Amino acid sequence: MRSNVRFLLLCSLLMLTGMRDPFHPPEDRCAVGQLAQWRYLGVVSGISSIGILQDGQKRWHRVRADDRLPVGWRVIAIDEKELVIVLGDACEPKQWQWQREGTGKNENQDNALADDTQPSSVGEQPKAGQSGRR
Repeated sequence: MRSNVRFLLLCSLLMLTGMRDPFHPPEDRCAVGQLAQWRYLGVVSGISSIGILQDGQKRWHRVRADDRLPVGWRVIAIDEKELVIVLGDACEPKQWQWQREGTGKNENQDNALADDTQPSSVGEQPKAGQSGRR
């Protein structure tokens, strides 16, 4: 009987202290998991630059410097190549930057061949006495 009371008291104490479910991922207050889903697609230059962003749900956002995004991030810099945000003091990383789509180092990496030609070895049968490996 005493052990049941102790067990009940221990369980109650754990519930009252707010112990979280160890199988549930911790809460992402800074929304760091969403950073890779957002895309910086361009800028409209004028008196003040307006950045064009697309979030993970494919919604469009127009932002200026010092604007706050819906997840709580603050835009600190916009130019034609990148957009920089601050996530918050308690967040890691504290800042994040997106490069504008199409300004990466390997822009032509995913482009198809222009004239739809294939290398001569594609589709050829190996010659007699060859394994077909190169």
